This record gives sequence, C-alpha cells and structure tokens, in this order.
Amino acid sequence: METSNQYDLIIYPANLSGVVASIFLKQNFKKVLLLNRYGFFGGSITESLNLLQRKPEEDFDRGKVLNSILKRVKEFNEGILFEDAQYILFNPEVVKYILQKVCEENEIELLFHITPYQVNFSEDLIYINVIGKEGEINFTTSKLFDFSTEFTFAPLIDKTSRIFSKAQVNFISLPVDEKILQNVDQKIRLKDERWWLSIDLDTQNLFDVEEIATQTLDKIDELLRQNRSRIQIVPAQSHLMFTLNQRAKFDERISFITDFVNIFEPENEILIAEEIEKRLSDEKNF
Repeated sequence: METSNQYDLIIYPANLSGVVASIFLKQNFKKVLLLNRYGFFGGSITESLNLLQRKPEEDFDRGKVLNSILKRVKEFNEGILFEDAQYILFNPEVVKYILQKVCEENEIELLFHITPYQVNFSEDLIYINVIGKEGEINFTTSKLFDFSTEFTFAPLIDKTSRIFSKAQVNFISLPVDEKILQNVDQKIRLKDERWWLSIDLDTQNLFDVEEIATQTLDKIDELLRQNRSRIQIVPAQSHLMFTLNQRAKFDERISFITDFVNIFEPENEILIAEEIEKRLSDEKNF
C-alpha cells in the first residue's frame, strides 16, 4: 500500500499494545502507521518467547479490540499451550498469525524491519528517522506512541533516560523429566508435555547479554540431550528489561507505556494492552 510519509499517529512496535492501539486509533484518525523492528508481530511475546502472561481480572472484558484478539487466539487450534486460573501461555506462531490477520482486516499501514535512530521535535511536528530494508526513511507525525517495554525511542531523545535492569532467556524444550530442570528459574509444563523455560541471565552489562544467553542455552541443551531431549524453539533475542528515568527533554507528544501503567512485569503484556485501550477510550484527546 503506497502512503506518504506524514501521519497523524505513529505507533511502535507491533506488539499486543501496538496492534490494539493502532486498530482503536485508526477509527479516530485519518492516518496511523505501525512500525516494528522484526518482520513479524507480537513484541516480547514472539521476539523473546515471553509467552507466560497474566490474565486480566475481568476476563478480557475491558477492551473490545483486545478481547476480540484474545478470543481469536484462544479459539485457534493450539493457540494456548497452557492455562490455569491466573495465567495463559501463548503459542507464539498463533499470536503472530492472529495479529497479522487483524491488522490486515483493519487495513493498518505497516512498516517492518526498521530501526529508529533519530527523533526531533518542531513546534507542530515530530520528525522520525529510521533505517529499513529500503534504506533511510523519514516520517513526520503529530503524536508518537512507544509501547515497547524496552523504551526504544527514549535514548534517542535522552541517552541517560533508559537504564538496563536485567535480562532473561526464554525457550521451549521437548519433554524431559522435571528433575532435570531443577536449576531453571521458571518452568511450565505445556499441554503436550513440552516445557516453556525461563532463565535469568547473570549480567548487569547490556552488551554481554546475547553472549551469555548463547552460553546458557548451549549448557541447558547439552544437559537435555544427555537425557534424550533438546531445546526445540529459541527466541530471536533475549528478553531485555529496562527502567525509564524520564527527563525534561521528553516532549509531551511522545508517550511511553509508563504513561499508562505505573509498574509492569514481563507477564503483564495483556494487562498493559488492556489498560492502554481503556485509557485511550476514556481520553479522547490523544
């Protein structure tokens, strides 16, 4: 779909919150653009296999867009790999597919495989520069929503505003005796006897994360193979967690998830999307 490079709203990334907001806000604005780093939907749920998510207390009823998406995931064959009273554990491939379908159905304009590298503000517009497969692309918008849990745009405005907190590597293994996994930080046995596993990475240095994650996966895979199992699915990247220390340089026309929720944990992706849709519904001044 051909578009000009000026939008009323630009939203990043194509995670659950980004897709929900894009669909909701498109009903109120002429032009909305959804940007994403990878070539698939889902944010940390699919990029980092952050699959275990807490259920909303009101059983998904607070947001019509979110409720519709989650209903379709649950109705899809093997859309949910585990469920109890408090949590559900997503099938990442189904999440990718459903989010893509709902964006297609709502004619959301998309640009994937992009890396933002510069943001500037004028009196009327925000200027965003990104690198994509097509090369450098420049956009203008009146409002920017950064719904990434990594606060992607924050260091482009103020390098000291984002602080690395911790990282974990999530993955799925084939069936194995639970006692073999005694040193794994978090483990959930799936409906088909496979395991979703999460290991905290012992580093305070962001630049060491992927090397340590690779070493960790190699060790656990060796252990699993010794017990006639193996790692089956690995993430595109480790799950990185940051805190945001907002500074005066932040313009009110850019919003982060911390403008909608005070505290968030890795298992709160559904809750974040729920609160964002509720706030957008309540506040007509976007």
